[in-house]
Amino acid sequence: MDKQIADLESARDRATRFGKLPARIHPEEAVEAVDTAAPQPRPTGAATEELRQVFLAGG
Repeated sequence: MDKQIADLESARDRATRFGKLPARIHPEEAVEAVDTAAPQPRPTGAATEELRQVFLAGG
């Protein structure tokens, strides 16, 4: 019984301190899926300068 009273008091204190809080966010509703490209192999020492520049640029 005392724990319930303490819980109610702390809930009242939180409401007084923070006001009305927004509804909880449900991650499954907030996450959006995006397509990604397959990873590209890393350039080797035999790669051409052009390929090396492409990989360095993030392509």
